[in-house]
Amino acid sequence: MILGIDFGISTTDIAIVKKNKIVKAFHIETGTNLASALHKKGIDVNKVNGIAVTGGNHSLKKVLGKKFSKVEEINAIGFGGASLSKTKSALVVSMGTGTCIVSFKNGKATHVGGTGLGGGTVLGLSKRLVGTANIKSLSKLALEGKKEKIDLSVKEAIGSGIGLVPGSATASNFAKSGGSRKDIAFGVQEMVAEANAVMVALAAKQTGHKKIVFIGKTPAFPVVKKALKRVLEYYNLSAEFPKHSEHATAIGAANWLAKQ
Repeated sequence: MILGIDFGISTTDIAIVKKNKIVKAFHIETGTNLASALHKKGIDVNKVNGIAVTGGNHSLKKVLGKKFSKVEEINAIGFGGASLSKTKSALVVSMGTGTCIVSFKNGKATHVGGTGLGGGTVLGLSKRLVGTANIKSLSKLALEGKKEKIDLSVKEAIGSGIGLVPGSATASNFAKSGGSRKDIAFGVQEMVAEANAVMVALAAKQTGHKKIVFIGKTPAFPVVKKALKRVLEYYNLSAEFPKHSEHATAIGAANWLAKQ
């Protein structure tokens, strides 16, 4: 039984993997006592025979009093996304505080690129523009927002679609003044998703991947997920959001260690 841990800025993702199967996957607030959290989940730490750590907390020497294996985040992302989607080849996109794009082929993960736009952007801008960084509130607000109140469409800009994109596509995010809190919440999430989707489409062309797997907590925003799907369709690509994707890096760290 292998324990995978991804120490994040605000939350720590934890996964228990046994014989390539996920036994448990959950998260706790970063700084929470790990042994206590595992005990509450009914996990016997004495049965853990391997610990894989990724993410932050670089000063750690031991975990649960045991030595651990440090897993590069690129490997955790690649192995996590590939294992959850049950594939040997995919472009894995980790949307957390920021966004990281990884090519996974034949058991090897390669960093392709990324952006500074992610969940941190959604929460930070929303706090400044909408007045809240509460995830549930922002999800609800954005679902009630209207794109036409915030973004300038391609059709509005030039009268029709252009190239790969239809007239309904965004020509410029936040180009219009005004808009309610709901519209602004929508606009922030839409902007983060659209910018990343275009980057992902270009990365897919560069690497030759047809399978796009999204992991991380940011796609849990319904508006973000919908926009990712819509923009990728412009490029004849489809997005996959597998179960447990919010804990994928912890799962990937455990799976990487299992294969060593």
